[in-house]
Amino acid sequence: MRLTSTAPQTVRLATDTGQNGVAVLGIIVLGLLVLITLCAYLFPTFIARRGFAAPTLPGTLRDVAVVCVTVALALHVYGLMCCIRLENESYTCATERYGTSGIARANLERMQDSLFPASSTCNWSDGYTHDFVPAFVNPAIAVLLFLAVIAAGVALGHAGAARDLARRG
Repeated sequence: MRLTSTAPQTVRLATDTGQNGVAVLGIIVLGLLVLITLCAYLFPTFIARRGFAAPTLPGTLRDVAVVCVTVALALHVYGLMCCIRLENESYTCATERYGTSGIARANLERMQDSLFPASSTCNWSDGYTHDFVPAFVNPAIAVLLFLAVIAAGVALGHAGAARDLARRG
């Protein structure tokens, strides 16, 4: 009599996921440290002022720029965390597409990872692709960084104009 196991397949962590774990972990740790530093600047500043508005327009715009950069960095760290695999790419991609890792791994062409912009894409030979990073992450980062540059530029312009006005007296 032959016994067969009816237990579901267990996840077996791969020893080689195809990713440089040190680089991914280093970027995530660095991003989290910068994020914590920016938040450590923002929260006491806002609490001391009892609100978001600084006493001057350049100060308010500076704070808007810092908040935009902070949120963009948080989104990028989130995107990088979506890229991390605990299994090798064929198991990860097949599970995402078919619900199980045992089906149709043969037609998986490649998996591409990108840190900037954050992306982890499975590409199959039939043209199907799947990105593990949510679609909103990279466009939101671009918009937030654009807003930060605009806010910082306007703040510098207003601060320069105020200095010129003060010199003329």
